[in-house]
Amino acid sequence: MKSRLNDVRAYVDDIFDRIEDSGEKRAAYIHSYGVSQCCALLAAKRGLDLELAAVIGLLHDVYAYKTGFHALHAHNGAEMVRVAFKYGLNGLFSQEEQIIIKSAIYHHSDKDHVHDEYDELLKDSDILQHSAFDAIYGQAYGQRLFHVAKELALPPPDITVLPNEKTGASLFDRSRVGDIAETLAKRKIAGEKSDANFMKIIRYFPEKTAFAELKNAWCAAFVYHCCLEAGLALPIRVPHNAKKTANGRFACVAAWYEWGMENGFCRFEKDGFVPERGDIVVYNNIIPKEDKPEGGAWCDHIGIVIFRDNDGMMVAEGNAGNKNASDIIRRRHGGAVGCYIRIPEDYAYGGWKVDFKTGETRIAHY
Repeated sequence: MKSRLNDVRAYVDDIFDRIEDSGEKRAAYIHSYGVSQCCALLAAKRGLDLELAAVIGLLHDVYAYKTGFHALHAHNGAEMVRVAFKYGLNGLFSQEEQIIIKSAIYHHSDKDHVHDEYDELLKDSDILQHSAFDAIYGQAYGQRLFHVAKELALPPPDITVLPNEKTGASLFDRSRVGDIAETLAKRKIAGEKSDANFMKIIRYFPEKTAFAELKNAWCAAFVYHCCLEAGLALPIRVPHNAKKTANGRFACVAAWYEWGMENGFCRFEKDGFVPERGDIVVYNNIIPKEDKPEGGAWCDHIGIVIFRDNDGMMVAEGNAGNKNASDIIRRRHGGAVGCYIRIPEDYAYGGWKVDFKTGETRIAHY
């Protein structure tokens, strides 16, 4: 049993040791190992598995520390760990244990709602570890800390609890997607490790193999980056839960098409649709057959519309022309255009409403 925890520690340490910023590296170790210890402590108090609890604590923020990207890191973290269970952490945990671990990671940022016992264990441990450093908390965070202190027979914490605030409107701006895409495309970003812009574009995909897999195939990652920079909240794979997992991440063109179809965002020229700046265009077999893998999907390239007129459109693309660089390309209407994706500006990612284990909507307020 001890070796499993050691293997997870080795996996986590390898990620943390590669963090270049010394302050961030220190924070990664202190917080992750601290939460792991808090998880074990609360697990002992609540009659849960100490080893499993310690593992959950170690893994819960690994995505954020690996990528430096904290938005939706809980959902992305569960996806990262899903892959780790197939490779670096393969064979350590049963399917049931894997679901417990991924569920806890997936839900741990949602302190306002109640989920299963290990999910709640991680949420409470996350807050407990922060209590040594933080004095101001939101409503649910503060209430959780008071409850945990009482559970452990500790003095009430000396903290300030802020009242609930209404969630602001979506910040996604479709025209800004076009602005960002145009700016980046004009930089002629090269799909090489030496190009910092390229490494920023692919950083959301945390595996060591990301560069090799995305070099010469990063058009979808380019679109994903531009959308996030324009305020879109969207994890790297949607959906991802124990009952349903999308066929690919948003580094894959097919993932964009499938997500667009499932949400009713795909638009077609045959229906009279006229694209605008910031819309996404999905191409139909635009890559020459000799440059595609056998059996490759029809949707083989993707870009962002910058300008349209009667003769065609200007499109900002990553890996433009299959030349491993960004550029703005003149494209004709019809022909190789498979469809467009228009993301509504009021789009709100609703994955937090979904229970990871059941795949069903579950909203139980704390």
